[in-house]
Amino acid sequence: MLPVIVCEPNPQLRVQWMEELDELAHGDYACVRMNLMYGLEHELERMLETESGVMLVILAVSGGTKDEINRKLALFDAITVRNRDNYTLVCIHDPNQVAEVLNRCMRPAGILIKPFERVRMEESLRRILDDYIALQGIEDNDAFMMISSGRTIQRIAYTEIMYLEACDKMLNICTKRHVITARMSLNAVESTLPKLFVRCHRSYIVNRNCIEQLDLTNMMVELKTREKLPVSRSYKNALRQSFGTEAME
Repeated sequence: MLPVIVCEPNPQLRVQWMEELDELAHGDYACVRMNLMYGLEHELERMLETESGVMLVILAVSGGTKDEINRKLALFDAITVRNRDNYTLVCIHDPNQVAEVLNRCMRPAGILIKPFERVRMEESLRRILDDYIALQGIEDNDAFMMISSGRTIQRIAYTEIMYLEACDKMLNICTKRHVITARMSLNAVESTLPKLFVRCHRSYIVNRNCIEQLDLTNMMVELKTREKLPVSRSYKNALRQSFGTEAME
C-alpha cells in the first residue's frame, strides 16, 4: 500500500490533485494500491508519526512569510528523515521563492511551479509511480503488451511505447529504445490498449505522455523526441480532448 498525502491548502488545487490521483489509481496504475489522503501541515505531521513505509507527499509551498516557508521546508526535511525513499513532490506557488526552496530541498521527487497545468501534474505523478513500481518490483500483466512471434512471446511495457504505426499488414511498435515489427492489425490492437493511448490518424496511435505539442493548425502532433505524426480530421476532437489542453487552431 502506498499512502499518498496531498498537503495543499488551496481547495481547487487539492481537488485537482485528488482527481488526477484517482484516475491513475483506477486506470494505468491499478497495480499500485494507493491510499489517498489530504491534510494540512499538522495533519501531515501526525501522519509522519504513524507511517514508517514509503509514501508520496504532494507538498505545497504557498506561504508568504519567511516563517511560513521555513515550516514547509522543515516538513520536507521531516519527510526525508522519516524514510529516505519517500517521494515528495514540491509545488511552489510563488515563482519568486523558487531559488530559496531549491537551496533547501535536497533531491525532491519533483518540482512544479505555478501555474499548475493538469498535464504537468499528471506527468509528475506518472514519473514517480513508474519509479515506485520499478523499485518495488510490482508487476501487472495488464501493464504490458504481449507480442507473439512463432514460438516466442515478447512483453513490452505500455509506458515504453511512444506510438504504434500501421504499415501494410504489419504493425510497427515504436518504443523509447527501438522499433518492433509484428504481424498485427492496428484496429485489433486499439481495443486492447489502456487509456493513455489515443488514435490520431488511421495509421497511428500515440501515447499521450509522449506528446510534446498538439498543433491542429498543421494537423500534427510533435513528440518529445521531436518526431512528428499526422493528425486526421476524423480524430481531431477526440485527440484534443484526450490531450487535455488547448491546442493551436
